[in-house]
Amino acid sequence: MRITGDSVRAIFNKLSRLYNVDDFNWRKYHVTYNRQIMDITNEFTLVLSKDEYQIVEGKILLNSMLSPLHPNHKLLYETIYRLNPKSVLEVGVGGGDHIHNLHLLLPEAKFYGVDISQNQIDLLLHRHPDLKNICRLAVADVTKKDVLNTFGKVDLVYTQAVLMHVRRGNRHILALKNMFNMSNYVVLMEHWARHNFFDDITRIFQERDLLWPELNIYKNDSGEQVLMILSRKELKEFSPLRSNEELLKYIQKKGDVVLRK
Repeated sequence: MRITGDSVRAIFNKLSRLYNVDDFNWRKYHVTYNRQIMDITNEFTLVLSKDEYQIVEGKILLNSMLSPLHPNHKLLYETIYRLNPKSVLEVGVGGGDHIHNLHLLLPEAKFYGVDISQNQIDLLLHRHPDLKNICRLAVADVTKKDVLNTFGKVDLVYTQAVLMHVRRGNRHILALKNMFNMSNYVVLMEHWARHNFFDDITRIFQERDLLWPELNIYKNDSGEQVLMILSRKELKEFSPLRSNEELLKYIQKKGDVVLRK
């Protein structure tokens, strides 16, 4: 029997669910992540340049010669662009592509980033040396109490394929509490089948475990993916999200596909 990388990952994911462990060894994750970058570069544009795109009615349009943005990345950027935050924190910075791209779209915003691994921070600085002067970075575990106070309060916190990999115990809930309690908006782009994010978040609020006086839950549906927006105030430009089933809309059509960074 031929064993492929995909089959090994599938076996590990199954064991992760059985034995309640995270999807990756975070100290070595940079090796896996770098491999994913190389794979996805063959199909999608990962890094934007100033003269290679334009924004029309809030939509990012790339020059025709370029490969498209990954649909999850495109939806994430367009959502944050519409929210127009003054300060932005990425939890799980990966290779830094998202911060680089968002800085192009929102040049006046302040940017911050945390990752559980110094190796990931090193990868980011290798891919984007300019971010050293643009973004404040720190090694931090988002599931530790108050760890995000490293940077104080920010306007918006987001994740892109991060909490979906946190499978041990209820640590993803601790991460969500941290993200809420230092921001005005939380934007999540995750694999929605990995946790019941809608129920987890509404329960956190009902238990009065958030500093927010009210919780407004919205979605942004691109026709390929659904993104989750959480806000301290009412937002008229996005549609309300009313159940976890709405997040599973495209997963149910396409199967349990893995959402890459």
